[in-house]
Amino acid sequence: MTYTLANVIKTLNEVAPMDWGGFFQKRVYSVNRQAPLGGIEGGGWRLVHRDNPSDLLKGLEAEERLVILTDSLGMTLKQESGGVLDVIPASPADRAGVAPGMKLLGVNGRRWAPDLLRAAIKETKTNSAPLELLVENGDTFKTCRLDYHDGERYPYLERDSAKPDVLTTIIKGRAQ
Repeated sequence: MTYTLANVIKTLNEVAPMDWGGFFQKRVYSVNRQAPLGGIEGGGWRLVHRDNPSDLLKGLEAEERLVILTDSLGMTLKQESGGVLDVIPASPADRAGVAPGMKLLGVNGRRWAPDLLRAAIKETKTNSAPLELLVENGDTFKTCRLDYHDGERYPYLERDSAKPDVLTTIIKGRAQ
């Protein structure tokens, strides 16, 4: 026996009345640029960005051999080859025409290297010129100009002392 969204909403309203139609529209059917942070924020924490990667992100990059720039340029690359693995829709990389499957060859007129790219991203804070990426797409080359000027951005969770720390309480129960 199948069910419809209307059946689900009706049943949910019987259990806990609220705007379930609006909830599903916002959380399931709409495309949101940012992850839903209500649970984290309600748990006494907030998402912040810093200009240096966390130890966790450094470890992930080293183990997986990646360059993860999702919170700045909006893309993830292979460390050795510069292969573009992922590009976040509507990110600076996407708006400039970078796409998965391409290969990064150069950054601001110089041969690509992870450290060079990170330094160029850092310089965007004080440089009004676009960040230029030379990419290879099959047998063609293309210069993608990224209008990005926020420097390096890496996600961190930071404690919000104005709210109770529910998240730590939940995690502590699991860790014991």
